[in-house]
Amino acid sequence: MASLVTQLQAFYLSSDIPDIRWSATGDELRVRVLYQPTGDLLLESSLTVRGGFVRIYETRDLIERYMRLNAIARLYPLQIEHMENGSWHNDASMMVIFCEKKISMGTNSSVSAWLQENFLSSLKAKVLPTEESTVEQLFFVQPQGTPPNPSLHVTYINSSDAVVTRDISLVANYGASVTNLFVVEFSVDSIKVAIPAAVNVIGVTVSVGSRHMEYYRPARRENVAFRFRNAFNVMESAYLSAAVSRKTEDGREIAHVAGNLAHYDRKPVTEYEVQTAPLSFEEASWIDQLITSPDVRLLDDTQLIITQGEAVCNNDNAELNSAKFSYKELDEKHSIAASEEVNVFTVPPHSYQFA
Repeated sequence: MASLVTQLQAFYLSSDIPDIRWSATGDELRVRVLYQPTGDLLLESSLTVRGGFVRIYETRDLIERYMRLNAIARLYPLQIEHMENGSWHNDASMMVIFCEKKISMGTNSSVSAWLQENFLSSLKAKVLPTEESTVEQLFFVQPQGTPPNPSLHVTYINSSDAVVTRDISLVANYGASVTNLFVVEFSVDSIKVAIPAAVNVIGVTVSVGSRHMEYYRPARRENVAFRFRNAFNVMESAYLSAAVSRKTEDGREIAHVAGNLAHYDRKPVTEYEVQTAPLSFEEASWIDQLITSPDVRLLDDTQLIITQGEAVCNNDNAELNSAKFSYKELDEKHSIAASEEVNVFTVPPHSYQFA
């Protein structure tokens, strides 16, 4: 006979998943962790009973590894089972939200309540992209029921240079996705279609129920923009005011060919170094997710690899928060569009330099 001792909750951020323990008789107990919708086994093993108990250690690492490899941000239901008399018994089912960071929810808040009030981002305010056709995405989880329609509270300047605000109600388009998440999408262009009087959009508040994200127009245009897989295992955008430098090293070999010197085995490698402008405390705490992300891209979907980086975040009034990192493009072969040749070194942001 065996029974689950660990009292598992219905909702977990992966950063808070505990080790799982059963009380058991006999010498061993066969257990498994199963992702029910696909039938994938995260673990199936016979564990030795010690002192009347068996335990799965490092449960968080086990689950996060599976979610990261399969690009899954939300597991439901994840089933914990043990075998008894030749049959599997379901001990617990739970929803797991991928989260590499410890989230402070307060003493009176549960994971379910936190999910009802937050998008899957550690920021509360973000930069509006300069390129107005760029589509912003905000992912979120609805613990129960159907989410309410999203709305946009837009602040804009009209043709008379007056600052005006207006609300836009979006039609919910929450199709099932591979991540089992909901997403809100918008662009500045789509806002201008809905509000023809909006000459310049300077602020947007995106709301879904109690979830809110503030977008603001920065004082200066961004110099470089990325999409990256964040701490919640969903793609997020980063628009950075930064100094970007480019360094190309051209490795080559030299040989004598027909009495002349010739190059062969040329391997040019280009590396970019990004030094951000001063960041807020919240931004500096967030950007390390970009630096350590396993999936980083330019907005044109060019894949990158971060070669080195650091984010400096402190509460010293004499020091500014900032980040510095370097990256290379996975495909080193660039083709330059004819219309962009004369501006290849000057057109911001960096994502438009190469086609």
